Amino acid sequence: LGRVWKLNNPDSKLKTDYYIEPETVEDDYLKITNPTELKICDPACGSGHILVYAFDLLFEIYKESGYTDDDTIVENILKHNLYGIEIDERASELAAFALAMKAASKTGSKRRFFRKPIEVNICKLENIKFDNEEIHKYMNVVGRNLFTTDLQTTLNQFEEADNFGSLIQPALQDVTSIFKILQENKKLNQDMFLASTHEKVLKVLKQTDYLTQKYHIVVANPPYMGSKGMNKELSDFLKKSYPDSKSDLFATFIERGLEFIKENGYM
Repeated sequence: LGRVWKLNNPDSKLKTDYYIEPETVEDDYLKITNPTELKICDPACGSGHILVYAFDLLFEIYKESGYTDDDTIVENILKHNLYGIEIDERASELAAFALAMKAASKTGSKRRFFRKPIEVNICKLENIKFDNEEIHKYMNVVGRNLFTTDLQTTLNQFEEADNFGSLIQPALQDVTSIFKILQENKKLNQDMFLASTHEKVLKVLKQTDYLTQKYHIVVANPPYMGSKGMNKELSDFLKKSYPDSKSDLFATFIERGLEFIKENGYM
């Protein structure tokens, strides 16, 4: 993060604490014009230690960029900059809590912050399963033309979400338009028989959004597990999806991390 900022702002005063000067001049780097553009993701965020550290650095970056209102800075960081993905419910709750406490410590009024808290971008991946009948009924109401092959494939990719985590590679790469259409569909909101299915579809799309976004920076302490420690489902999944790095989860997360970042991004 310090490196990306320094390359875009050569006169930055943050270099002493957060940046090591390269031996050669770099001209092929990720360009940013405003700190709100920076997107940092920890795809195995645990209780959020890395994200909390990044929060402090981002706060200083905003200050250096001319932002003077602490509450605005906090809101921007939570809404635009920091993203965490996790499969453990307790860990994800701790990460959200840690970010909220860090944010509160930086605001002008802690009481006001907790009266109207800002939702943090921590995604706890959940197992979601559909049966054929409920999907067909749902498609008939929504309109089958909206259900592309990629969307139908993606709806079935989260049955083992708490096992495969952010290693899942959704077939659907852009959920923005379909999410808006489904969310605003009045028929679905009023149909009590489809309410549960509708909720699950929207949840899949939200999880897919985290897994298909492109981030400037991906940083993590990934899980380490050799093939002998894997269950059959995970082992089979890695053999099929990550044949080059299937022998250990840490290597698979490195491969996945490279898919998460923008061109010239950092992992």
